[in-house]
Amino acid sequence: MLLILATNTPFWLVNVVAGVVYAVAMPFVALTTAYAYFDARARGELEADSGLAELPAEFELSVPMR
Repeated sequence: MLLILATNTPFWLVNVVAGVVYAVAMPFVALTTAYAYFDARARGELEADSGLAELPAEFELSVPMR
């Protein structure tokens, strides 16, 4: 938006910049989403062990969640 309002940059160049930013950001979004999914899944599977103060360093996933 700053490129459009603050400069006389042509719209095709603004679209190229937006595409590059999108291409760089999407892998990080995917990693964060996968981390949040597996963190929630691990917490759900270990919920039965309410005696644990913190999650163990390693655990095995059971049957896939539905």
